[in-house]
Amino acid sequence: MHIVIAGNGILAQSIAFELIHRHPAARVTIVGKSDRIGSATLAAAAMLNSFAEIEKGALETEFDRYRFELSQKAARAWPGFAQRIIDAAGSSSFSATGTSPQFDSGTFVLNNAAADDLDDENFEAILAALRDYNEPHAFVNPGDVPNYQPEQRYRALRCVYIEREGWMNPGQVVSSLDEALRGSGRVVFENDNVFRLVHGNGRVTGFESASGKTIVGDVYLLATGATLSDLLAASGLALPIQRVFYGMGVSIKIRSVGHPHTHCVRTPNRGLACGVYTAPHSHDTASRSGDILIGATNLISPEPLHAARVANVESLLKAAIQQINTHFYRAELTQVNVGWRPTSLDTQPLLGKTSIDNLFVASGTKRDGFHMAPVIASNMSSMLLGEQPESGFSWFDPERKPLRLLTRQAAVEKAVRHQMSAAYQHGFTPPTSRMPDLIRQKIRDDVERLHDDVGAHDWGIPPEMLDMYRYGHARA
Repeated sequence: MHIVIAGNGILAQSIAFELIHRHPAARVTIVGKSDRIGSATLAAAAMLNSFAEIEKGALETEFDRYRFELSQKAARAWPGFAQRIIDAAGSSSFSATGTSPQFDSGTFVLNNAAADDLDDENFEAILAALRDYNEPHAFVNPGDVPNYQPEQRYRALRCVYIEREGWMNPGQVVSSLDEALRGSGRVVFENDNVFRLVHGNGRVTGFESASGKTIVGDVYLLATGATLSDLLAASGLALPIQRVFYGMGVSIKIRSVGHPHTHCVRTPNRGLACGVYTAPHSHDTASRSGDILIGATNLISPEPLHAARVANVESLLKAAIQQINTHFYRAELTQVNVGWRPTSLDTQPLLGKTSIDNLFVASGTKRDGFHMAPVIASNMSSMLLGEQPESGFSWFDPERKPLRLLTRQAAVEKAVRHQMSAAYQHGFTPPTSRMPDLIRQKIRDDVERLHDDVGAHDWGIPPEMLDMYRYGHARA
């Protein structure tokens, strides 16, 4: 069996890794440019956080609980998955980075007053989930958090340490997966992008690359991330797959001398993003220095954006200095990353077989692609090999109608809360008057009107997708 995969991101790599492990005769061709422009994984901190990302009301539906449990399963799978990659890659793959892609754990979640009381509600939701799932955790005096020295006005009053919430260096993982796949002798890399799908008689017959080459196989997988919808449109394939947008995320890397990180330090989710986080990427014990990744911003766009906006970098630096460590103002800014998180219309993953007999899709994972890679790879490789995935995976059918997971009332309320949270997070200081109430009402009226305009009468628009509906890029 010859499987051809469009895309060379973490899902494409992980699925290929599982395929050659599970099927001794499988051959795989991966088609993607080696520069990996727009890679969401390479712009991420690769935090394996499940509990730390819980928000108020996040576990209310059957789907929410299934997806959370899948996230937990992935987090538990990563140490073993990483070891398999290390064993397959061999020590030669670590020459460029000097280290292997080891899993480290320990995340401090801070409850500070840098935004508004939505942080308090989300922090309480995290604590409730930790208790309900019997997850090991401990309350910590914020002053005892390693490398935590915020400005006094932004200091946390509460902190919880989640000992099994981990992180990895994504660049090391990607490099090691490349080496493991190349070393297998059964995976071929085409340094090109897929331009369009060649198809006829209800089947895909090849991938045409940008250079004009046609790559032919038996089974085809689209794992191109945020470019999925553009590729389908260029191919003239009118499949009922909801649109995938570019979730632009900016992160920055600093070199901190004298103040290196040893653990992830972050806030709860806020302002339709993952709050402020800082994660270690390297640590030189002798010089007491290390690389720290700071993230991340979130902007949904109908088209790719190739460079970070100055405001993105400014807000990340300001947040890290004020809320994590004031000594970061002396750190070196060594890298600015831009990643395109593949974000579907309903903001949920698109994973599985399409109505074309030999075509599969793996996209729409937003900021969970790296985290979920082990379980997605396991289930997608099952489907590609003609086997059945776990039963709950049908939720992610790529040709499903958009999931309506929020009521209109809940969606409106969430939009108001998160937009106000974002305003406070970015320095909103209202006078002593009714202004906050007036702004809340203005936001509420605007969101209610938009729901009426698009016909969302008995369902709610995911708050991060409001502008896509507002400007006609998304339709009900």
